[in-house]
Amino acid sequence: MLAPGIAVDRAGHATILRALNASSVDDESARNVERFSGEQRIAAERCTSLTAQKDDVMDHIDEFESMFRRAERESFQHVKIPIESVAFITDQSPEESERRRSELLSFLPILQSVNSWREITSDQYSNVGELLTKLDEHQTDLVVTYRHLQEASLVPQHSLGVYLDVLSQGTTIPVLVLPGTSAHPAPLSDGICDRVMVVADHISGDNGLINYGSRMCPDDGTLWLCHVEDDSVFERYMRVIERIPQIDSEQARELIEATLLKEAQNFIDTCVVELNEARPSLTCEKRVIRGHFLKQYTELIKEGEIDLLVTNTRDEDQLAMHGLAYSLSVELIDTAMLLL
Repeated sequence: MLAPGIAVDRAGHATILRALNASSVDDESARNVERFSGEQRIAAERCTSLTAQKDDVMDHIDEFESMFRRAERESFQHVKIPIESVAFITDQSPEESERRRSELLSFLPILQSVNSWREITSDQYSNVGELLTKLDEHQTDLVVTYRHLQEASLVPQHSLGVYLDVLSQGTTIPVLVLPGTSAHPAPLSDGICDRVMVVADHISGDNGLINYGSRMCPDDGTLWLCHVEDDSVFERYMRVIERIPQIDSEQARELIEATLLKEAQNFIDTCVVELNEARPSLTCEKRVIRGHFLKQYTELIKEGEIDLLVTNTRDEDQLAMHGLAYSLSVELIDTAMLLL
């Protein structure tokens, strides 16, 4: 930066450069140099140094741009999710509720260390409003419940029931949905829940989803990190692209598919690195594929003999449950699910 009040214009700078760089300085050049004060000469030399560096800086622009692009990638940060208080919402008899609670504690040992465990039974609520009021009386980190509370006589199909619908969308508390329905509960997987699958149709940047999956999976367990790019959505956009003559549709298909899958793969790779460091005894399995998401996830669950699914239920653009989560919750009723 030039000293206050000092300015060197192009002509003056050129004159100094000619004077400083000439192998033999003629009288006129010497007089030009003498016109400038010592401060001006120093300023001109600095300008010369900056000018000399310009080409070198330009040569590294591509390298800097590449570094910035790498820095922009989504990265995962591991955080241990606190689960200190649990509310078990049921409409079963006290004896049945206690039996299921004991079974659940064996299935998910992390719940054995919670500080507060309370049961909200059917005699404490008769509608959704009363249930939410009861739930709000105490801090709750996790809700445990069933599909179709107080709906045994309705024999509902292809739904979660009004209570679970509201719990999953009207509160921010994660909901652990036990297999089966309240009227017809299904058994939990034999032994400890040690095979947990995180599912998403857009996994990149979803730290909370991954951290909950990690929290529910015990040491020496296996955490599956899965991303399925939905075929129907992909093909819909490709049909539009194919109608644009200026675009090579075959090349576009290959590039778009590769880019979509690479984004998810890159994020999952960062998850594995962080989880290996934070929880070295945990095994991570990765799956990034394109296909019909319900069919693919059903096959992955069977392949991995999954004990627990973890998925997001909230959609930023709508009040209703996220389409992927709803389909999984309705179709896979014999698998325990954690709805976030």
